[in-house]
Amino acid sequence: MLRSTLFLCFLLALYGCGDSSKPASNASREVPEAVKPEGVATAKPDADTKETGEAAEDTAEMAEGNNEAKAGEAAEDAPADETAVADKKKPAADGDDEKDDEKDAGTTTEAAFLAAQKAAQKGDFKGAIVALEKGLESNPDDVNLLISLAQLNLNVAMSEPAKPDYPMYIKAADYIRKALKADPKLSENPRFGSFAGTVYYNEACALAVEKKTDEAMKALEAATESGFKDFAQLEKDTDLDSVRELPAFADFLAKAREAYRDRLKKEVDEMFAETKPFEFNFELTDIEGNAIAKADFKGKVLIVDVWGTWCPPCRAEIPHFVTLVKNYKEKGLEIVGLNSEGGDDEADLKKVQEFHKENGMNYRCALINKDTIDQIPDMQGFPTTLFIDRTGKIRAKVVGAHDYDTLEMFVTRLLEEKSEEAGG
Repeated sequence: MLRSTLFLCFLLALYGCGDSSKPASNASREVPEAVKPEGVATAKPDADTKETGEAAEDTAEMAEGNNEAKAGEAAEDAPADETAVADKKKPAADGDDEKDDEKDAGTTTEAAFLAAQKAAQKGDFKGAIVALEKGLESNPDDVNLLISLAQLNLNVAMSEPAKPDYPMYIKAADYIRKALKADPKLSENPRFGSFAGTVYYNEACALAVEKKTDEAMKALEAATESGFKDFAQLEKDTDLDSVRELPAFADFLAKAREAYRDRLKKEVDEMFAETKPFEFNFELTDIEGNAIAKADFKGKVLIVDVWGTWCPPCRAEIPHFVTLVKNYKEKGLEIVGLNSEGGDDEADLKKVQEFHKENGMNYRCALINKDTIDQIPDMQGFPTTLFIDRTGKIRAKVVGAHDYDTLEMFVTRLLEEKSEEAGG
């Protein structure tokens, strides 16, 4: 079983995700096209506050669609009595008509989300599922309902790790398939694919526990095709013991790894092709008191990580950079961390020095100011990572924390470039 790190999109709407700057969606039923990384901190710290981004925001809008379907929006104007959700546009002619209106309203998407909200606020998440399923009876192709039901079933299934509800994993996968049937374009969205991959993976675990190994293998294939990439988990999960005994498993795993690498390579190459280079330079003093400049790294593949010790996504990415240096320094990779701390220079310097030592950072860091950051166009948040080729040309800019495989692919693609392509 793989515990999901995804938060329920509609529950975030109910309780708030702490991002007041996020506008209400006016989209129809499509999952947003933008794909966010694991986490982004959107503001530098001041003297009293250190504002950070949350990885949960990655899925906060995944099932957003019709404005009426958003529980958070509906809740703002929701009446205290659920029966008052009846169609306000049609005044009841008599008592029977009023009851009919209430009955009709009870099956709308909006009413379903409102009922689910009430149940969730009481901690009755299975009741929330029942409420959404009632809405689905009249709206079987509503993607908002289908995705929310998949999320609810997945999270309720794993609410007791020692005793997971395996049938609910299977139900979650069924809702994902129905959502894809209702809107095939969902398959084109990487964020949805990542979520679907998690759902299919847990479905495979449930089927494997039931010894339905052939079906479990098909679910694993669906998971990896959708974007599931935690191969270490796949190889050690005890729920999948029966599947790993199949003669075809080793071949499946090898092909899945290869397909994942091919997808990652394509994505990185596309980013290189789409990136518009910009001028970026620095001449600073590192945290050890030595001069450091971009020009020092000519002929090297250089990663410039703009980050801060105050930023959780930034800190989460540090071990990946440490590993990259260990694996690729001798092949021509260098990394420089440029710290934006937002406080007193002397105190910030000490803070970074201590963090650098405590975390075994094997690359140089330096404090920067607003002038350095202003060189980066459309600076969206921290960390922001620049990938620079051997000629000093910026080939890609990425925002937010990324996993090791993704960072490594950027590095290997740049290291593999022929000297004439790199200009040297």
